[in-house]
Amino acid sequence: MQMRSVPFPAISYAAVAFLCVLHTGTAFAWGNLGHRITGLVADEQLSAAARREVKSLLGDETLADAAIFMDTHRDELRDHWPDSARWHYDNREACDARPYCRDGNCATKQIEHFLHTLADKRVARSQRALALRLVIHMLGDIHQPLHMADNHDRGGNDLWVRMYSGAERRRLHEMYDTELVRDNINHQRDYRYALSLIAQHRGQLHEWQQGDVTSWANESYQLGVRLVYGVLPGFACGQELSSTITLPTEYARHAHELVENQLIKAGVRIAAVLNSTLQ
Repeated sequence: MQMRSVPFPAISYAAVAFLCVLHTGTAFAWGNLGHRITGLVADEQLSAAARREVKSLLGDETLADAAIFMDTHRDELRDHWPDSARWHYDNREACDARPYCRDGNCATKQIEHFLHTLADKRVARSQRALALRLVIHMLGDIHQPLHMADNHDRGGNDLWVRMYSGAERRRLHEMYDTELVRDNINHQRDYRYALSLIAQHRGQLHEWQQGDVTSWANESYQLGVRLVYGVLPGFACGQELSSTITLPTEYARHAHELVENQLIKAGVRIAAVLNSTLQ
């Protein structure tokens, strides 16, 4: 597919260096905490060869730090790639099978694009390092089901919910991005939580690493359709959910489990991609 996004080499070396040294900004998507967890899990699963290459590209910057780069530098990236805000999601319609991402400006297509840059050792190290940061982040994003599925509500950003009766209302997207993540961690250090996820799901890690970006994105999309939107009280295709929804206890319980599974899957799959790319 011919993408309409600005080609990667269009960023000057000076601009790449500028982007790589900035450390301020505002977080989006899974939120800093969720993305850091994916990076911490991935770091534990790296091969020796991939670990050496990551060290060569990032220096003392960890995968957890790199995982949040695309959010904390969102404005700077948009200055160079005006469509880069769209690279955090696919947003396929939950009730409509029509084609999407025709111009290539979505997470799955851009992961493929930047993986080519990352794999090419003829490319300048600074450009490959930036590609690494983008790939890590976007691989995390495609595991958030509301970055893949949409019900004409901007991936749940226009839908208000309460976790239980009397609770403060939240946007559905925000609940999956941050609130459920914080609940699951429950005041643990992010590194401890990442290790506990690996230990708890060790028997499934190899299975979860099978497949590719397309199959993982499709899986996340189906989870969004069936388990995020499909079981919402009053949900029906073609029908707008306009009032604030109080979530049933069972919905909230399954949502916590879904978020945990998607974070660990994202981490082990980031590692799988880096292990195969950085040989």
